[in-house]
Amino acid sequence: MLPYILFILLTFCLSLRFDGQAEYTRTKKVWYIIVGIYLVLLAGFRNGVGGDTQLYMASFEYVPSTWGELNEFVTDSLTESGYMPGWSILVFLCKRWFDSFYAVQLAQALIVNIGILYLFRQYTTHIFLCTLLYGVSYVFFLFNMEVMREAIAVVLCGIGMHSYLRGNKWKFYLLVAISILFHISALVALLFPLARLKQINIKTMIMAFFAALFLFLLSDVIVNYLPSLLGSSVNRIVEKIFLYSEITLNLFGFLENAIRYLIINAGIVFFAQWSIGEDEQRQKDYTKYMSFYLIITVLICGFIGFSRFRNYTLIFFLIMLTEFIYHYKSQLYTNAIIKLIVLAGFVFYTSRYYMTYYPGSHGYKYEFYYPYTSILDENVDTSKREDMHSEANVKVDYSRQKN
Repeated sequence: MLPYILFILLTFCLSLRFDGQAEYTRTKKVWYIIVGIYLVLLAGFRNGVGGDTQLYMASFEYVPSTWGELNEFVTDSLTESGYMPGWSILVFLCKRWFDSFYAVQLAQALIVNIGILYLFRQYTTHIFLCTLLYGVSYVFFLFNMEVMREAIAVVLCGIGMHSYLRGNKWKFYLLVAISILFHISALVALLFPLARLKQINIKTMIMAFFAALFLFLLSDVIVNYLPSLLGSSVNRIVEKIFLYSEITLNLFGFLENAIRYLIINAGIVFFAQWSIGEDEQRQKDYTKYMSFYLIITVLICGFIGFSRFRNYTLIFFLIMLTEFIYHYKSQLYTNAIIKLIVLAGFVFYTSRYYMTYYPGSHGYKYEFYYPYTSILDENVDTSKREDMHSEANVKVDYSRQKN
């Protein structure tokens, strides 16, 4: 618990001290680097903390360490486990050079956290508040301890999107190509250039709702035809999509997702844009990101099988959440009730995430991350987390769906 408390206290105090300054001073930069190092060490030297981490730790034992086995390992990882070559090579190098899973965690944490903090720096002056929200929300745990492969792809795509907005379109496509080498879901980033809404308003939000409803009504058709569209070479991706789709949404489930993503979360982004003022570049950037966010939101509200695509909007969402909260306290008189309801909704759904219950293991989601155990706690029993992870990844009978 102490490592988390130290992070919260540090970033909270730094936010009070520096986030009111628009200038990126040397002192502010030094403290930002220190916070970044702390996050990397926190994620890199954890021991058995996280859900998917349990799977990666167990599989690391079977990773080869000789060059002659690399080609077969990469091929088998792709065809049997759905692990893309970039991740397989990274894990192989860590096994060969260090023979320790901590090396994998540290390498992944370096890429992910440095990339995320870099993007925070590009789009908000309230960098410590943004980093605090990153740490206390589920995003830090999600990217560092759960979707470790996809998190690398998300960060590389995020940097690519930033490059696209600065006119370096070739860099965007290059980084997306590299991202795909870590996780196939990075293909969704190719929708970013197509996000061309010039203005986001209530009418746009209503149109997004009906587009999501239309997709929801077609979701059964998508489930039936998606495997043939993707092909057997990516059967692991098909399996994942079916796994998410097994949680069938009825109309009330669709409406709940619409409230969460198209009203609460999109409302945060919508209100945050008011804080930009007359900064034309930021207006252009935020509108582009908001357009991409709406496209992804329509997809995940309409078809739960696409839900993981939301990960590609989370960095941008944290930036907008930062602007929303920071200007909420300074402009309390502006739509205060609406803003409070939206913020309360976000807190509710975040809390519900942590309180997800696993009856077979008698555990809650937060127990994947608390108490924190590090490299110094290798003798601590983490078997409950393994049991919870196994319970959370129940296999789906796909043959039943085909029939």
